[in-house]
Amino acid sequence: MVTGGLAVSFAVGYAGGEVRSDVEITVTPSAQFSFEFSSSTSPLFDQSITHQIETIAKQFGKPKVHLKCIDSGALPMTWIARLTAAFCLASGVSIPPMVSEKRYLPTGLRRSRLYVPANTPKLIPNAPLFRPDAVILDLEESVHANRKVEALAMAAFASEMLDWSGIELMVRVNSGPQGDFDIATLAQSSVATFILPKITCADDVLRVDAILDDSGSHVRLIPLIESALGVEHAFEIASCSERITALSLGLEDYVTDIGATRTIEQSESSFARARVLNAARAAGIMPLASVFPGFQNLDEVEEYARQARNAGYEGIGCIHPNQIDAVHRGFCATPQELEKANQIVETYNSAQVSGGGVIGVDGSMADLPTYLRAKRLIEQSGGGNLS
Repeated sequence: MVTGGLAVSFAVGYAGGEVRSDVEITVTPSAQFSFEFSSSTSPLFDQSITHQIETIAKQFGKPKVHLKCIDSGALPMTWIARLTAAFCLASGVSIPPMVSEKRYLPTGLRRSRLYVPANTPKLIPNAPLFRPDAVILDLEESVHANRKVEALAMAAFASEMLDWSGIELMVRVNSGPQGDFDIATLAQSSVATFILPKITCADDVLRVDAILDDSGSHVRLIPLIESALGVEHAFEIASCSERITALSLGLEDYVTDIGATRTIEQSESSFARARVLNAARAAGIMPLASVFPGFQNLDEVEEYARQARNAGYEGIGCIHPNQIDAVHRGFCATPQELEKANQIVETYNSAQVSGGGVIGVDGSMADLPTYLRAKRLIEQSGGGNLS
């Protein structure tokens, strides 16, 4: 690109093969603005598509480019995001900040956090239908380096144009300068939480914190620790900002960083998992475990989630919708556990009203720590709101 005009042709979006619900827009230099399109929905939506192209082109001053659009049934949201990215790249400007008055209140549960590539529009609208506790629109590892701008546009318009009620909408931003663009674009959107990757020390978080403070943003932060250095600084990271609501561990990168191999037994990461969990609890925030890399054997997924719950974690990352129900089962108490937990909570509350102290339930002592564990178990099983 060069200032004042388009130097080379480029494309945003995808077409061909098995691509669905997307539109590929090829942008080439031209003496004046013009466009053409073919669509799998023709002629039904031709007039609407034409109006959309002309409206957004007008917003950018109709730059001197020609657009060739190949539509495979893209939603209006996708058309708007792709066109915005195309005109921004052609004009050499950033994606406009998304300013929203929407504020979605999450349930407080983060048992399942479903990662969705932000540059794959066919997946994004369906993500809430699987009822994860949180959806993470991923701008980082799942997006090619040359596609970051269009992915950011997609995340921005998805945050505004889809209904995220009952789900915590998260975005994993990039690190470095691209991450600064991501944050500036989404700071005033309806996104509830930013996932900050590759965090190694408190300064990595505080730099983002300052950007958000300057913008008056409401967004919360979850640092993602993915290295040996980050693990060493876990408590410093967890406690450095009031925006931090949880601390997460990325085992794929961490295991690579220490020169190990990731195994089902997880012995290679036991130190890191314990260190990050302890740091989160010491800082008074929620500890979140890494993703489980498999999604075909759901028994393994459920067992991984159960082990995470028993260790003290409150959720894991999901790479496929198939994992969600298994994860929720893993974090849900068994009927026997839930019955005992409810009995502990009810008995303890009654004792407090009557002025009692330590109580006994089924022949075991039930003090304040026991009560708190029982209450947390009920909440993780969907019986309460963690706020």
